Amino acid sequence: MKQKRCIRLRLLLCSLLTGAAAAFPLSAEEWQSHAVIREAARQHILSQWRSEPAAEITVLPAEIDRRLRLAQCTQPLESFSPSSVSSGAKQTVGIRCHGTQNWTLYVAVRVEVSKPVLVAEHRLERGRVLSATDFRLEKRMVSELHRGYIENPANALGSKLKQTLKRGDVLAPGALKRPPAVKRGSQVTILGRTGGIEVRMAGKALSDGARGERIKVKNSSSNRQIEATVIDHGIVEVVL
Repeated sequence: MKQKRCIRLRLLLCSLLTGAAAAFPLSAEEWQSHAVIREAARQHILSQWRSEPAAEITVLPAEIDRRLRLAQCTQPLESFSPSSVSSGAKQTVGIRCHGTQNWTLYVAVRVEVSKPVLVAEHRLERGRVLSATDFRLEKRMVSELHRGYIENPANALGSKLKQTLKRGDVLAPGALKRPPAVKRGSQVTILGRTGGIEVRMAGKALSDGARGERIKVKNSSSNRQIEATVIDHGIVEVVL
């Protein structure tokens, strides 16, 4: 009984793999080339990295089951990124045909991305304030750096290490405490923008804050406390 059931399941699987295209007898020349589908998936991933010429990208689409037969698309194949997919080393690309016979296939791809990132030039002790001699740019496989990485040396200079790093360790954003661009008690300029209008007000910082951090400040005119984002030394921004 079990053997018969397994045979039925295998036959059902084969019929599902061939899909609706199998309902229409086609010659070998009329089946869509798997190589073309895989290349469309590869080009889709590569197109997402064109703005980063320093990156070296290797895209490895998975092999497609040889039993899967799809009708030759009469229109150019369309590629897309499915919603809620990973942007890491393992991704999925959708390939869609809007032709005489419509079909959609999802192709698994492995993405290997190498680019210059900051690494420790020598052993760096916790609490050290980084200078330009403490790190260097080195190409690494960033698709495997799950803790993140830093590309611009300016984003590390002056930062304090939260942990000890060995020579060659990648500098991750979470391992650095950025220097404050605004210090508690200092006078700041509060920049407000709304509808293309820019307003500047004097204020006082109620806590330290690095670029990009939100802190509380006091408006010197109204004495009202507001929350603002540090955008530069002595400058914070609020949305009016």
